[in-house]
Amino acid sequence: MDISGYDSSYPPQQGTQSISRTTKIISYIASYNVEGVRLVDIASSLNLSRPTVFRILQFLVIEGWVMRHPNSQKYFLGHSIFELGLTAAPQFKLRELCQPSLERIARKTKHVSFLTIRSGVDAISIARSKGMIFELPALQIGVHRPLGIGAGSLALLMNLPDNEVSNIVMKNVRRLRSFADLNIETLLERVNLCRSQGFASHDEHLLRGHSGVAVPITDVAGHILGAISITASSPRISQEKLYEIVSILNKESKNIKSLLSNDIGYAAERVRLLTNF
Repeated sequence: MDISGYDSSYPPQQGTQSISRTTKIISYIASYNVEGVRLVDIASSLNLSRPTVFRILQFLVIEGWVMRHPNSQKYFLGHSIFELGLTAAPQFKLRELCQPSLERIARKTKHVSFLTIRSGVDAISIARSKGMIFELPALQIGVHRPLGIGAGSLALLMNLPDNEVSNIVMKNVRRLRSFADLNIETLLERVNLCRSQGFASHDEHLLRGHSGVAVPITDVAGHILGAISITASSPRISQEKLYEIVSILNKESKNIKSLLSNDIGYAAERVRLLTNF
């Protein structure tokens, strides 16, 4: 192994710790990337000293991974992150595989459809059906939101073990209130209800003025890789319509599973990452 250029005087543990702190800071900023986040909040939430966070942020700003708003002094993800995402995108074909299904779902249900994946304690919608106007900020493509907020996000949360669900909800408790009149008890009750009915659904109590339905998508081994969903611009969906939509979603979930069997690289990488959260 070529170790030229390696500084043996630098403690490996310290280097690993710095990398770990840096990735945690980037992930935390991503969770608040719509409104931005202050240095003091990053330090407090990650249990790091302000000087440590400041030094790391300075480096990230210089490298373009993070940017700071000149007026509010809040931090956002930078352009280098955007560029890296574009570069990596061709290797992860889930959006391409799911897009035809999203279009069919939207056409049959007359609602906007989404593809959502998990990112730590968050969910991210990474694709949606085309053509329909939909302006709800929480469900815009690429926006991080707490797991459990939105139908696809709820489908991902409900399929996790009880202790993991509890830990995630506790970590997100401060953020939940900004989406609806929501508290821990209400969200956990919804998770249990969704488990009993076998699919995720919610009314406007979970997302103001909107309702939704979702089912997970899995690889051939049964590992959950994401969720497909619809969101309606109405307070609730009738019971009759609910099961009609679930049938459509389940059919497309099976189609996607079949397609994923030919794209092992993506599935294996998602499973590896999800088991490490």
